[in-house]
Amino acid sequence: MFKKKNDGTDIEVKKPKKKRKAWKVLVAALLLLVIVYFVVNVITKDPTEFLPAVDTTEAVKGEITATLDTSGTIDSELVRVYASPVNALVGEVPVEVGQNVKKGEYLLKYDTTSLQKSYDIAELQAKAEEATGNDTLAKSNESAADLASSSSDIQTLQAQIDTVNAEISSLQSQAADNEKTTNTNASKQAEATELEAAIASLDGEIAALEQKYMEGTITEGEIQQLENLRSERKSKNKKLKKREKDIQDSAKLANNMVNIQQELTKKNNQLADLQSKLAEAQSKNASAEAGILSSAAKANIDYSRQASKLTLEQTANDLSTAQAGVTADFDGIVTDVQASSGTIAAEGTPLISLASSHDMCVEIPVSKYNLENVELGQEAVITFQEKEYQGTVSYISKIAEKSESGGSMVTIKVAVNNPDDNLILGLDAKVSIQLGTKQNIVIVPISAVNSDTKGDFAYVVENGVVKKKYVTVGMASKEEIEVKSGLEVGEKVITTVDSSIMEGMAVTENVPQDTETPGEAGNAVSGTAE
Repeated sequence: MFKKKNDGTDIEVKKPKKKRKAWKVLVAALLLLVIVYFVVNVITKDPTEFLPAVDTTEAVKGEITATLDTSGTIDSELVRVYASPVNALVGEVPVEVGQNVKKGEYLLKYDTTSLQKSYDIAELQAKAEEATGNDTLAKSNESAADLASSSSDIQTLQAQIDTVNAEISSLQSQAADNEKTTNTNASKQAEATELEAAIASLDGEIAALEQKYMEGTITEGEIQQLENLRSERKSKNKKLKKREKDIQDSAKLANNMVNIQQELTKKNNQLADLQSKLAEAQSKNASAEAGILSSAAKANIDYSRQASKLTLEQTANDLSTAQAGVTADFDGIVTDVQASSGTIAAEGTPLISLASSHDMCVEIPVSKYNLENVELGQEAVITFQEKEYQGTVSYISKIAEKSESGGSMVTIKVAVNNPDDNLILGLDAKVSIQLGTKQNIVIVPISAVNSDTKGDFAYVVENGVVKKKYVTVGMASKEEIEVKSGLEVGEKVITTVDSSIMEGMAVTENVPQDTETPGEAGNAVSGTAE
């Protein structure tokens, strides 16, 4: 440090050194004591106290009563779209969307003026067609009476001609057979003559050999030859007798041919006479036939009559239908009105939609996980505007649809058993479906079950080590879930699972403050909807 002299020059002044303060020594001593304490504590402490702690509980036998608490849209199970039954002018539409109507009340009335005119015209046309047709048919019937006699003669003559033709054909066949038999007769006679000559020759040879036999000069070979000749003669005699039997008397055949030719001449003359009479009858028939209506002409008259009749019936039906108007088939709520007074309603065009007020339901989208426990006939409680209604599951769709979040949802319907006028279509209502109760099943907290790509699993602690077990789950409530397989009663499951929990790691278990086990005393817990 410097200090100024009186003459203005600086001079250095040295200060004496200060002693350390006592408090700094005290702080250092305290720090040393703390370090020694922690070192001793680490050496003497239980090493398990440094392991991560997990919350566990035992898998136990118990009971689950589950409900599906969700919400849906109020709808009607019976909705009818009334289409126009006729082509007609709309007269009056006395209803509007949202209006309650009773069975039999008018939903729409028609202006029938145009339909009445169409009916009157159709009636006159039908009468005119009937009168014209009757006159034409009467004239045709007169010509038909003139034609009847000639037609009868033609039919009789034609039958007679057919009979004579058949007889001529038979005679011609007999003549051919007779001629064939005559030709065959000559051939058989020549064959018989040849057989007789052969037999005579054989008789000579046989006689010569028999003579030798009688004289005792015959050889063994000649004996065999004799037997052969006798056998051959016997065969030829048999053939000769057959040919002689087949040969007919030539004179008889010639006489038959004469008789056949005479009969043919007679029948041909008869046929010519009948054909002449038939030509005469056909000429008379053709003259009478000109005044008779053809089948096509008669059919045309019949078609015209039918068309006029159908037109009259159709216009009468249209008029009657239009006069009846469109009425409600049941008590309901009008959900859509597409018709307006003064417009033409084409047949089949939708006019009005009506939803039954006695067949109300709540439509609910359900995920595949909750759908597993939903069945037809399950009871439900519906809450709308703080009022409860009893319900029953009445419909489960067989088609899944994508929700806004991208998940697949299936629509179910819960019928309202006790509907009233307070229910409003299109608004939301809360629904609690009783899914049922299962007893004496293995249950764990629902937080103990997780999922990965292989399926559902739970972490259990065995001898202080985490083990991963895949499980099959069943019914679930808000807090508990059924384990069908994969866990045994008494196994300790980890109830709080995060990314730090891994299979094979060593852990310690937190001791729960509440010693009551899940499912004890059969507590019923409601489930929640996804």
